[in-house]
Amino acid sequence: MKKTILTTAAILLLVSIGSAEERGEVSKAFRGWTETIDRVIDVGTGGTLVLNVDDGGLEIESWDKKGVRVIIKKSADVFTEDEARKVLESFRVEITQDGNDVNISAKPQRDRRSRSLDLEIRILVPRPYSVNVETGGGGIEIGDLEGHVTARSGGGGVEIGDITNGSVDVQTGGGGISIESITNGDGRAVTGGGGINVGDVSGNLEVETGGGGIDVDNVGGELTISTGGGGLSISSGALSVTAETGGGGISIDGSRGPVEAKTGGGGISIEGAEGPVKARTGGGGIDVDGSGGPVVVSTGGGGITIDDARGYIEAKTGGGGIEATLLVDDPDVDTHCDLNSGGGDITIYLPAGLKATIDAEVRLRRRRRTHTIESDFPLQIDGDPDRSDELTAHGSINGGGDLIRLRTTNGNIRIKQL
Repeated sequence: MKKTILTTAAILLLVSIGSAEERGEVSKAFRGWTETIDRVIDVGTGGTLVLNVDDGGLEIESWDKKGVRVIIKKSADVFTEDEARKVLESFRVEITQDGNDVNISAKPQRDRRSRSLDLEIRILVPRPYSVNVETGGGGIEIGDLEGHVTARSGGGGVEIGDITNGSVDVQTGGGGISIESITNGDGRAVTGGGGINVGDVSGNLEVETGGGGIDVDNVGGELTISTGGGGLSISSGALSVTAETGGGGISIDGSRGPVEAKTGGGGISIEGAEGPVKARTGGGGIDVDGSGGPVVVSTGGGGITIDDARGYIEAKTGGGGIEATLLVDDPDVDTHCDLNSGGGDITIYLPAGLKATIDAEVRLRRRRRTHTIESDFPLQIDGDPDRSDELTAHGSINGGGDLIRLRTTNGNIRIKQL
């Protein structure tokens, strides 16, 4: 008798959390027939929705109720009701509940969905709720939630609203990604190809696209951003910024730590970095406005401007002018500078109290105008601008110190005192 009671209880438990195929009412539509499943599942807040669909778009919103409302509309583009029922019944929808968690599976009975079948899925969940959704192909829209969000699509755009008290992990095989904001959580957004837009994120953020532009607002943690080709725009006070594109401009406005930027071709602009800066482009100008440490930059061809560097400076261009300002003169800080241009003027601004050793050289090749080396500091300048193959300047300032090495071809060198 006890065995029978236990078996019955177990069966009842399985029924309460088990799955059952969901069916709705079939009705005639403008084109073909439809079956609509509309069910409210009684759950509390803080649960998780797990949704797995073979193909098609998904829409998930929050509402001010505790239950989860599932609205699934299946449409069969056929002539007769018998044909419609066969098509509709070939696609199985199962709903499982386990406490406050809801699991939904929507897949064809066979390996492939009928071409006559279309699917629309809309789900309402409590605002304090997490979601984990996946579709084989199609767009995903998720509204404002308090919880974790995981979204996967084989191909299609993904839009995420304002997410609080949870992290966001989004991946699509191809299509744009948009995330309004993430508060008290981290973010990750990856697409095989398409633009990505992300608002404010309080934690860390990782963003990657195979090709397309990326725009990111303020990030509280570490930021890693990359695209196979496209521009990058970052308005960020991140702890650190790592940005890379196969081709396109990079703009970074602020960082509380180190910044590293690389592009196969395009300009780079970095402002307000409170840590060291590294930047490299295959071709294009580089502009660094402020750094809390060393600056190391290079371009295959383009001008370089470095303002207010608080560490050593290394800058190289295949062709273009270089202008750099070193602010720090602390003898305990490495203040060496190495500026090299394949063709262009070099101007460097140095603190009056800096202890340094100067080594400057202008290589003269097929000159078309007169070139000079000018210095506000007393240096030995050698060479005839009209006859020599090179002009040089050497000397120590304030007793000598770290090396200031300047090299250009057919350009002028100016060593200015701040």
